Amino acid sequence: MFSKIKQRILADKSIGVLKGMLILLVGAGIARIIGLMSIPILTRIYSPEDYGVLALYTSIVTVLAPFMTLRYVLALPLPNNGLLALGLRALCLKLIFLASIIFSIVLYLFGEPILVWLNMEQLVDWRWLIVLGASGVALYELSTLWATRYKFYKKLARAQFVQSLVLNSSQIILGLFSIKPLGMLIGHFASQVAGVLSLTKTSQNNLNISAKKLSWKKKLLIAKYYQGFVWFRLPSHVLMVFSIQAPVMMMVILFGTESTGQFSLAMLALSLPISIMGSAMSKAYYAEIASLGKNNIDIIYAITLSVQKKLFYVGIPSAAIVYFISESLFGFLFGAEWAMAGKFASILAPFVLFQFTSSPLMEAINVLGKQYVYLILNIVRLIGLIMIFKLAGYIQLTDEKFVGVISIYLSVFYCFASVLVVLMIKNARSRG
Repeated sequence: MFSKIKQRILADKSIGVLKGMLILLVGAGIARIIGLMSIPILTRIYSPEDYGVLALYTSIVTVLAPFMTLRYVLALPLPNNGLLALGLRALCLKLIFLASIIFSIVLYLFGEPILVWLNMEQLVDWRWLIVLGASGVALYELSTLWATRYKFYKKLARAQFVQSLVLNSSQIILGLFSIKPLGMLIGHFASQVAGVLSLTKTSQNNLNISAKKLSWKKKLLIAKYYQGFVWFRLPSHVLMVFSIQAPVMMMVILFGTESTGQFSLAMLALSLPISIMGSAMSKAYYAEIASLGKNNIDIIYAITLSVQKKLFYVGIPSAAIVYFISESLFGFLFGAEWAMAGKFASILAPFVLFQFTSSPLMEAINVLGKQYVYLILNIVRLIGLIMIFKLAGYIQLTDEKFVGVISIYLSVFYCFASVLVVLMIKNARSRG
């Protein structure tokens, strides 16, 4: 009888994950269509060098954003108590405000020498946008995880659509007025603001516990309770983001902004369908397993295996199509000057597949309370990338071969990470 009850619960939870995924994928699908339709227009307005500047801007903004919340934001879906969740949200908002002030002062006083030292001198004139961009990314992440906590999948899907529409329309309009490459940077920031505004009402409607009840003492207790996210998840996330952005930074140093722009377009074209779908699945998966908690590890294990299979069902055909047709397709859609981006996309197809299938499973580490594993994984990934960078400079690899080595290494890494997480859940299941 107990096994039948457990099977019924598992079926209900699996359906919940799939429903959440499907709702988010509708929004992701529309956003993807807008993005894909816009790329041929954008590549005829902006040059590879402009895309290289956008890639540098996105890199530094993405690296700074985790420091805005110290990764406390990731704990938002976890508390069963509404007061704890509200306290976490208030804490994150204060941290974002404080970090924005600190980063603004640092960039105002020392921005130029820092950016030159990082080989990002192209961003010196627009360093004021860096703090705005990082704040926008942090606030959007806060808004999405708050909505994830309450499983507001429809509103999250709408936010994805709004973001994509604002991003592409603003970049096209500003580009037509020859605001280059600044138009691409402003479009990126505007999309984050649009996403936050589309979820603001959701956040306000669910603050059913008065913020006045949250004393500083309670907020400090909340911060202490979830301090593992600061000591383990923050450094691991920074390492993860840095390792994700590292190929772009390495391309600039080794091959210049034009090759970086080609690489950036390849990653953009691949990430539109893959990362948006992966993000949708991650949010739905995390929402369900967080609500289950560690006491229902059997159900989490079964859901994880089911989700992993479905990710491969979607990912393998997509990666195969990219591998075989991207080289000719890029030149046709985006113009002859972007043919190299098509070669890069074909080379990167296996890596993108394993990244897509691995990313949602990483959320299980939060539920298991094993943040240090995430840290170790990202240390390993970054060390490998640094070794590849040093090797590429020493033996003078071409840009095409460099991208190939990166793709092979990251494919192996993400495959290993997926297996590790499944084994961790299985081990917790056997102990429980």
